[in-house]
Amino acid sequence: MQTAAIAYRVADFLKQQPPFQFMEEADLVALAARGRVKFHETDEYICWQSSPYTPFLYVIQQGSVALWDESADPAALRDIRGAGDCIGIERFNGSTVSLHSAKTASDVVLYAIEADDFALLLERYPRAAQYVAAYSAVTADYKAPGERPRPHEIYLADLVRDRAPVECPASTPIREAARLLSESGAQALALTESGGIVALLTADDLLHWIAAGAREPEQPALNIAPDDTVYFAPQTTVSDCVLAMAESQAVAGALTSDGTPRSALQSIVTASSLAPAFGDHPIAILQEIASAPRVESLRALHQRARAWILDSLTALSVVDWLAAYADLLNRRILERLLHLTGNHHPERLWCFYGSAGRRELLTSLAPGVVVIGPAPTLLESALVDCGYVSPQPVVHASLDEWKARFSGWIREPIDTQAYLAYSFFDLRAVYGPPHLFAEIEAHIRAELADEPGFLRVLAHDCLSNLPPLTFFRGLVVEESGERTETFRLESSALQPLVDVARVFSLAFGSPFGASTRERLEQARRRLPGQESIFREAAETMRMVLFHQARVGLRTHSSGAALPLSQLSRHDRQILKSGFRSIHNLLEFMAAGTWLEAP
Repeated sequence: MQTAAIAYRVADFLKQQPPFQFMEEADLVALAARGRVKFHETDEYICWQSSPYTPFLYVIQQGSVALWDESADPAALRDIRGAGDCIGIERFNGSTVSLHSAKTASDVVLYAIEADDFALLLERYPRAAQYVAAYSAVTADYKAPGERPRPHEIYLADLVRDRAPVECPASTPIREAARLLSESGAQALALTESGGIVALLTADDLLHWIAAGAREPEQPALNIAPDDTVYFAPQTTVSDCVLAMAESQAVAGALTSDGTPRSALQSIVTASSLAPAFGDHPIAILQEIASAPRVESLRALHQRARAWILDSLTALSVVDWLAAYADLLNRRILERLLHLTGNHHPERLWCFYGSAGRRELLTSLAPGVVVIGPAPTLLESALVDCGYVSPQPVVHASLDEWKARFSGWIREPIDTQAYLAYSFFDLRAVYGPPHLFAEIEAHIRAELADEPGFLRVLAHDCLSNLPPLTFFRGLVVEESGERTETFRLESSALQPLVDVARVFSLAFGSPFGASTRERLEQARRRLPGQESIFREAAETMRMVLFHQARVGLRTHSSGAALPLSQLSRHDRQILKSGFRSIHNLLEFMAAGTWLEAP
């Protein structure tokens, strides 16, 4: 018999579990009051695959329930759910029938609550609805209430609206322009001509002029201003502004009414004006790296940048732009190291490969470095001195030798143990003569065209790494039945996504060095019939990078392994959804029909 005491006891249990923890207690009591308590012995069915849903949503109070795919022959175990998990929750994500058969794996106590009542509560509690969505799809935009807006959510115009620009005609003498900068306290001055902006003059430009002898102070200020001004439109996000200024190494940028030089100037953007959106100055860090006098200085700046990245990793949706920033950081440090260690050689082409080549290295793991040209010196030890973890030896060879290596891997993959070299197919030039990279890339593509069987070998090797079956009672349950406390994030989740995306990249002609998400997006465009598989896989990749970056930056490691105790229930549920997307991607890869795509 249902009593008020039971309703409160059920509500006390529910409020400790997501998504119910996001709901008010009074609503939980009312929900429990209309529900039932059910008991099932071991090996009893709770629901059958493809059968209509009952009027109830079941919450496991104690015991465990196995979800079976009985359309497979033999039936395949798809998940194991325990206390606090739900059975039948997929109905709220568009499913009209039970996706799996639910069978008890022990004696089980269930709380059966009215599904219609629960649906009304989801409309009132957005965070609860977001958690429910994670049962069926990887969701990337979770944000805790009260968090400050993130850089990719802030428009530039909103951030600098109160910063009136300082401007003067381009013909203004240098002496007068310097006085305007000094009196205004501004960091940059807009030089105008014929109603538009022609350049920005900064205090750094004046210092360079003074250092060169400060000749002719009455000449036009335009004569000493750089001609590479960066322009932004009001709807530009702060994150895009940071990347654009960092890429061009600009000290300042101009915000105009439409993002062009001939429209009205609204504000001048500098590192300090972007500071309110960050806990640090991401542009300022990169600028200081470019002029760091010693390797020790680079180490401090590197640590400061990684701390800022960790502080900014507040949601899955920030991963893309932070990965792009981390790549800029790695490139700038490498460039400065080449000068400090005497490796600035005009005939060398420096490349990243592996995760750094794909712009997916957010941790302090040293980037994989390839040199096409003469051997460098002292770089590995310099990377350690800069605070990088586990630097691998720099791999160097002449252009002809690299061509021969790739030819061997492609034409004789078994004899040359090509599986050990797959990360070199993520090669990307970062510093040096670009014609060398164009030549090696053309050679690789020609070899792939002559030896199409290599892609089949590559595809087959993708199946060597599989995601775990599920998380259960604080343990990772592998397909083999093995249970561990540590989630091998890199080998069982990240690696299969990277490997499959690389195959599609080589098959469909993606640019070398494209990210895994970019490769999956191109595959989605080429194979629109499989849109959901590639979309889910891309979101899973973002999620895995997020967790790898957080644990790696916290522990100063590669982030390859993640103690399950560090994951919330919400994170575990999203990751489990990601396992399904990885399995779907691997099954499609194994089928081989994509090889016939136009």
